[in-house]
Amino acid sequence: MWQVGAARVNITYFEPEIGLLGWGNSRHVAHTVESQLYARAFCFQTDTDPPHFWIEADICFITVALRQEVYLRLRQSFPDLAEAHLMLTANHTHAAPGGFSHHLLYHINTPGFHAGVFERYVSGMVEAALQAYAARQPVTLAFSLGEFPPEVPIAFNRAIEAFKKNPGAWTDKPELAVDRAAYQITALPHGHLINWFGTHTTTIQEENLCVSSDHKGYAAELCEERGIVAAFAQSTAGDITPNHFKFPGVKVHRGPTPNPFENRRIVGRYQAEMAQHLAKAEETVIAPLLRSWWCWVDFSAVEVEEPYTRGMGRGKTGEGALGAAFLGGTLEGGGIPQEWVRVIAVLARLRGLINPSIHGTKPLVVESVSKRIFGTVRWDTLPLPATDAAIKYLQWIARQGGKYVPLPLTPQILPIQVWQLGSVAIVALPMEPTTMAGRLIRERIAPVLAPKGVQYIIIQGYSNGYAGYLTTYWEYQYQRYEGGHTHFGKHTLAAVEKSLIHLLEGKACGTAPPPYISIEQAKRILFTYELARAIG
Repeated sequence: MWQVGAARVNITYFEPEIGLLGWGNSRHVAHTVESQLYARAFCFQTDTDPPHFWIEADICFITVALRQEVYLRLRQSFPDLAEAHLMLTANHTHAAPGGFSHHLLYHINTPGFHAGVFERYVSGMVEAALQAYAARQPVTLAFSLGEFPPEVPIAFNRAIEAFKKNPGAWTDKPELAVDRAAYQITALPHGHLINWFGTHTTTIQEENLCVSSDHKGYAAELCEERGIVAAFAQSTAGDITPNHFKFPGVKVHRGPTPNPFENRRIVGRYQAEMAQHLAKAEETVIAPLLRSWWCWVDFSAVEVEEPYTRGMGRGKTGEGALGAAFLGGTLEGGGIPQEWVRVIAVLARLRGLINPSIHGTKPLVVESVSKRIFGTVRWDTLPLPATDAAIKYLQWIARQGGKYVPLPLTPQILPIQVWQLGSVAIVALPMEPTTMAGRLIRERIAPVLAPKGVQYIIIQGYSNGYAGYLTTYWEYQYQRYEGGHTHFGKHTLAAVEKSLIHLLEGKACGTAPPPYISIEQAKRILFTYELARAIG
């Protein structure tokens, strides 16, 4: 039978003007705490299987650094814990402190690696896991599935023009170009639950200078008033937003009202009400069967072919790179003006910063492994005004000869993971999958999982590491924000699908994990918060 425990631990870190991660803006700092941040852990175990830990944190995403440190510490209490037995994910709030990555792109604007933030997140997740293990009790696990009606203003496709490029696009309406399903696992009779629904956690926007768990945190708060642990995780949120509405005098799109904090409550309440409904709805009892698969993949060097490329023949991925469209942000915030993006794209092409066989139509602005930005490693020679502190930091780092950038600007080796709980599979990806990318992954792996007894597949982004978005080939070619932020080229989705199939079929899959860097090492070799403050 199932033995399940659940726990939550406060992981809020605050100091005045702490940098927040999500909008890529060095001026996005916190002056107050609007709501607390938590790590929520579930321990799943059967009579014949070892404990498996699922942990969600109220942060922007999981980094490889967080993943490695949490795993290492849990091994001290559970020496036989395999990597496959630990799954980390994030609710993707854009209003939690940053500085917990070892890759420069993800800590340059916060600014720098922040040992205090890193330690608070790691120790909180580990403590939540230990408490969940100690709280295990016999339960019945139930799976339920619901769907938000189209008129509920909770999710809209913010990249509808890119979505419509897909051969399988089923609508041109933003509210329908969404996976509107909410997936839920509930532990009975206690009522602890994990709810998955894909919509960006961005109702608290970049002008809101506060720490906040945003709408998914609010949904959890409402449910936890009943004395349970309730985690609200992401699914295919890559191109989905609650911020669809334009209001007079407001430069960005917002949720149902002009007030971001009211939008947090409205969108959170919708999810809480759905979770409470699903906890009482007709359910599928999950048999006590627990399987897990895991591997590290070097996504910069995956060769792909049919059927994964869907009619595009043979190809391969390449070293991570971000395109001009990435700089433009979206209608809900972030980025530079679109006319600047167009100029940068033209200049990049004129300078030969293209690689059609790998990166297709994407002009390369940031190249992770070579560490070139707009074609040069001499970032201090770029004609960029230091209007944002991150540019000043980049210029300073360049003058140090790359001393504080020991790793690529973004990770190349990332994990993929699959759990099977009875008839339910959770596919954990280190990217932000779009609606159609998620659908195509389900279609690809369903025939392999069905003989194992799987009927339901949950695609879970922001898990175990992070390297941007996951778009389809056709969305990628359109090159808007999501495509510009798909790192490994036009065949990234094909590489993910092939890696998942090989993993599930037991074929050769994966590579050695990336190097481990301790906190003390990070403080010596990385660009840090303390360095940024000294420069500033």
